[in-house]
Amino acid sequence: MSIRSRAAAGVVFGLVLGIAGASSAGAAPVAYPVDVVVHTESLEGPNDFEGNIEGCETGTVVDVNAKANFTPWGGVFIGDKEFTCDSGNGGFTVRLKARFGEPGSTGTWTLVDAWGLYEGVKASGSLVGTYTPTGGIDDHYIGTAR
Repeated sequence: MSIRSRAAAGVVFGLVLGIAGASSAGAAPVAYPVDVVVHTESLEGPNDFEGNIEGCETGTVVDVNAKANFTPWGGVFIGDKEFTCDSGNGGFTVRLKARFGEPGSTGTWTLVDAWGLYEGVKASGSLVGTYTPTGGIDDHYIGTAR
């Protein structure tokens, strides 16, 4: 191979590496759907959850720094919920702001901390809760993780 051919091959190889590196380094994180249900039977917790989070399909939830204000029309919940995976892969904390009353609950949530496999993940979404026949509530967290 001549010097000119080697130089041309080197330039092409360098451009391919540069383009591949630039596209992966500048690419936006891939979004994944979050679909989790927390079965709240006790206000003191822990309560169970199940969902579609890979490596954390089931686990327990406890309230952390949470405050619920009850009024004649229902109430407001503001606080953190700490999710711990049954798998031992880690867990995460979400900040929940929700209103609750006769038909159930509605609100929004944001991931504020994560550890283990989930460290560095960003996530947020909405919540809809429905009362259960046993007097508990099933809170359905829907959203996106990145």
